[in-house]
Amino acid sequence: MAKRIRFTPVNSPSGWRINIPAKVSETGRREQHFYRTEKLAKEASKELRKKYDEFGSQTRAIPPTLAEQAMAAKKILEPFGITILEAASRIAAQEQQRIASVKIEAALDAFKEAKAAQSIKHRQAINQMANHLLEKFRGIEIADIKGADVDAWMNEKINGPSSFNGRMRLLKNFWRWCAHPKRGWCKSDTLDVSERKEEIPSETVVLTATQADQLLRQAEKHLPDCIIPFCIPLYTGMRQAELRRLKPSDITKEGISVPAANDRKNNRRRYIQMPPPLAKWLKAYPISKFVCPPNFNRKQLALKRLAGFRVWSDYVKKFSLEETPDEKLPEWPQNALRHTAASVSVALKKPLPDLLFEHGHTGGEETLKKHYLGLMPKSQAQAIWNLIPKN
Repeated sequence: MAKRIRFTPVNSPSGWRINIPAKVSETGRREQHFYRTEKLAKEASKELRKKYDEFGSQTRAIPPTLAEQAMAAKKILEPFGITILEAASRIAAQEQQRIASVKIEAALDAFKEAKAAQSIKHRQAINQMANHLLEKFRGIEIADIKGADVDAWMNEKINGPSSFNGRMRLLKNFWRWCAHPKRGWCKSDTLDVSERKEEIPSETVVLTATQADQLLRQAEKHLPDCIIPFCIPLYTGMRQAELRRLKPSDITKEGISVPAANDRKNNRRRYIQMPPPLAKWLKAYPISKFVCPPNFNRKQLALKRLAGFRVWSDYVKKFSLEETPDEKLPEWPQNALRHTAASVSVALKKPLPDLLFEHGHTGGEETLKKHYLGLMPKSQAQAIWNLIPKN
């Protein structure tokens, strides 16, 4: 019969000592535990005896195969300082989360419903994010989506550091919302692997007359319902957020009314006199039910790509093009249509006070001159002003 293991405290120069044999220690090595007083040592001895009596009998009943697996697992985990129990707890937590998780489409639907009271712009951003996520991860449990996969997909599909950072902020908000204890569908730190990209202030870049012409001709050829949403900002400098909220009733032969509710940047009503070129395009392509057609986000990206810019678009598959553009193509300039419109107006000597009001600039004339004066030759401005529909 095996000798009973004792945990008898022994008084030593270093304090009251308890010897723990290797076969019952947590580390698998012989250990010595020291205590300041005899009382503390005896309390520890009782606790050790209780644990051994409780678990010792269980260890004698462990099948040989399970013992072998435990030893193999211990060997694998040793370099990382992780115990078998800790590893088992982590796996159990992961599996529990997978059981509690939902598919990405269900999580997105719930998120959109929860954010239904947000601004139109924010809801549009959420919808765009949702559409892009579903292209890659549809049908997958959100707990199974790895942060590295999302980061790689983002780097492939999103152009420019500013767009990347904005989309990643929204994605992280979505993941944190899903990870809230009330839901517990995933881990909140899943996307922490993704780093914010440095945004370097860039010079104002505008379209050339050739590029503007190519953009409108591609729209005429492939997606004529996108012509007016391109022409309005090209000839008025209207912001994209304002354009998307514009209704057909806001546009008359005399001009375009931008109500205060549509102009959230400076919260004031303004009126834009109808530019002659825009009037010609509106006559050739009358607005029906919408200013911006359904699916405008995907369509405009496709047209920018067809016009020769380095823009990723899944919609170009309809025109037998690859989704990923050639790296040699130029990038689509930030706020290209609005900046082009302002540069054209300055080059053609439009009175600066009128330009400031119609374009909704919040800075003064000096700011306007700094950004746009001399940016475009008059000949280029006149060529853009003279663009007319083919039909």
